[in-house]
Amino acid sequence: MQRTLSTKRLALRPLVLADEPWITSTVQIPDVYRNVANIPAGQTSDQTRTFIETCMEGDLSGTNTVRIIEMDDKPLGLCGLHRKVMRQPFELGYWLHPDAWGQGVVTEAAARMLEWADRNALPKLILSGHFVDNPASGAILRKHGFLPSDRRPVFCAGRNEKVDHIFMSRISG
Repeated sequence: MQRTLSTKRLALRPLVLADEPWITSTVQIPDVYRNVANIPAGQTSDQTRTFIETCMEGDLSGTNTVRIIEMDDKPLGLCGLHRKVMRQPFELGYWLHPDAWGQGVVTEAAARMLEWADRNALPKLILSGHFVDNPASGAILRKHGFLPSDRRPVFCAGRNEKVDHIFMSRISG
């Protein structure tokens, strides 16, 4: 994968261990962790370091393409494609610091990530989804051609409960 992806306003660069303090402090914000299934409330520095190391290893093996979103060298959030093994489809995921909400940042970052996937990812199916009480995320996915495919509860680590979730998918390329 290309190391850093760029858009008109954004740089999407690989994670490094020096990102740990900013990521840890941001994912401890309730408006962030309650909208992402795998972020626990009170995520620790050690958990964040493990996440970053997993992303770095996955970038080398082709299972993770997770990037920190920056504007003017300031981190705003994360956007990435991830999967457990090569033969599985990628899943698009993202989160953004609340200070950057409503500025089209995730829409722009996801478009660039999906553009990369359209050219490079196999299989061509891309998965994603959102909690029902986070319709803004669903709107972003629909802008990029994702369609609903299922609706059922998913465990949200940050809320420590199952939350109604809409699964979505798109064919890249």
